[in-house]
Amino acid sequence: MKKPTCLILTGIGVLIFVLGLVFVVPWFVNIYQDFGEMTDKHVEYIHALREFANIQLTEEQQQLLSHLLEQVNEMSDTENADGLEHILSSEPYLKYLKMHDGGEYADYPAYLAAMPTDQHRSVVKARLGHYLGTNLAAEEQEIWVNFYYTMRQWSKAGKSQLNNMNEFSDLLNDNLVKPLSELQSGNGGVFTNSVKMGAVSAFMLEENEVFHSVWQQRLQTHERQEGYLRCAIATPAEFALMRSFFEDAATFQNWITEPLHKEEVDEQEEQ
Repeated sequence: MKKPTCLILTGIGVLIFVLGLVFVVPWFVNIYQDFGEMTDKHVEYIHALREFANIQLTEEQQQLLSHLLEQVNEMSDTENADGLEHILSSEPYLKYLKMHDGGEYADYPAYLAAMPTDQHRSVVKARLGHYLGTNLAAEEQEIWVNFYYTMRQWSKAGKSQLNNMNEFSDLLNDNLVKPLSELQSGNGGVFTNSVKMGAVSAFMLEENEVFHSVWQQRLQTHERQEGYLRCAIATPAEFALMRSFFEDAATFQNWITEPLHKEEVDEQEEQ
């Protein structure tokens, strides 16, 4: 190779190395710092979510529970899951929902059909704001909110980004990356926030774990009917959201009582 050509290639190589130091290394440093901050936020967030899920019934809520349990005692088939939802269609509980949600519903199935309600979407926007900040454009925020519900429904069977990597990647790409890419075309924001997308998406999957664990404990601590009603009273919107992901009440009750993850089933079989 001629000397001038060699010098040119060497110069290009040095330039690429320098550019890597100037641009790539700081990018990785920033990503590492962002991920560390997000992890700290997630620890705080999950702690607060567990406290919310475990919230004890107030005196007024206890009175509502007593009233609903009186109706349970009048049921001919106390193991009937649909019967419990019929009780949730009673006037006292619908009045309770209106106080929490602001909407009026003819019966409990109508509340399930309305999920996610505007009220719950507002809650989710605040939750996402904890990770993403509050400066998102309205269109971008809606994409994230819609993706949140996609993840909640997808992970109800105990799926995670680790044991269903391909499926998770497809959902992430089709429901978050592509829509955001179209929205942010040309500004490079999607590439810059790719790590944040993956991390927040993984964080979303833990929410089902939190509620499943608490609700299962309630059904184990109390009789199934009372535990079910306690869940519906303590966290009405979250309970209805998860119920809306299932075809019927019996399937939903079984979901609560059974282990969420396959490894939990394996451990129980070993014991």
